[in-house]
Amino acid sequence: MSAATARRWFLPLLLALSFLAIEAPLGSESSMRSQIVEDLYDAELVDPDDGWAVGAFGAVYRTSDGGRHWQMQRAPTTQNLFGVSFSDVRNGWAVGRSGTIIHTADGGAHWTAQTSGTAKHLFKVCFLDSREGWAVGDWGVVLQTVDGGASWRDRSLGEDEIVYAIDFSDRSTGWMVGELGSIRHTVDGGETWVKQPAATRKTLFGVAAVSRETAWAVGIDGLVLRTKDGGATWQVQRGDGRTASFENLEPAEALNNPGLYDVKIRGGKGYVVGDVGNLLVSEDAGETWTRVLLPAEWQLSWIRGLSLLPSGAGMVVGASGLTFAVNGHEMRFSQDAATSPPEAPRR
Repeated sequence: MSAATARRWFLPLLLALSFLAIEAPLGSESSMRSQIVEDLYDAELVDPDDGWAVGAFGAVYRTSDGGRHWQMQRAPTTQNLFGVSFSDVRNGWAVGRSGTIIHTADGGAHWTAQTSGTAKHLFKVCFLDSREGWAVGDWGVVLQTVDGGASWRDRSLGEDEIVYAIDFSDRSTGWMVGELGSIRHTVDGGETWVKQPAATRKTLFGVAAVSRETAWAVGIDGLVLRTKDGGATWQVQRGDGRTASFENLEPAEALNNPGLYDVKIRGGKGYVVGDVGNLLVSEDAGETWTRVLLPAEWQLSWIRGLSLLPSGAGMVVGASGLTFAVNGHEMRFSQDAATSPPEAPRR
């Protein structure tokens, strides 16, 4: 087991012995727990009201009021779903274990399985419109569709390299990141992907492509990287890019540098989420980051996914059904989660 992997898996044991130091409080309207019980891995908001969250055992939930309430939707799978992407309020895709891809064309009233052509786990999906989308995952798998998922083209790397995330700033420019500091960049719509120097060998779990020149990546040990020159160079904003031995790691250091899983920056605001209730907020488009405090019941929970609108409002999801809306340093927890049959399509 590598040092980076060991640190990731041993961190929960350290949490039982120590408490994470927080730099700034976060206000909330309610700390009531959601009735969702499944671990949630990703979320997607398409507007201030409409959003989806996906997670363990094929869980799919929809909100029509900005996350105040959630309704379960029926999915044609019991596989864990790790990523979700909607091109608009009707057309969406989710991906997960064993090459699972599911699709809806009516806002989730009905979900159908699509054929991915792989049995490898898929960790992230990114659609540029209702036709073109990308999915990435284990063993270097990269898939592309230009027909809404009716068929998926194998664009895999040909290397044993886990790809955890992919994002595009426009139809031509995108980045994908993965294990051992892997960063790949395209300027031709994914026809070619070029490796870039990452200034680290630590695994990266999330990426946000903001413009042709600017992007962020986050990963293990509280690492936040940024490029302002199209990826020619990447700078460490938070954490330490150097690889250290787990045996030499002090508990307090591990707690203050938890794994980070997702990053989003839009409309001048930014968010990063990760282990031990870790939520970083930026009010200056990612120039600086402030760690903020969740209610006590969530301070040791991991947070895995988030979605962000141009207004700066977002949705965050994580362990044991954790869901809450964010807007800067304010957050709102969901009031409940309906378990009734799926709603009729919105017109």
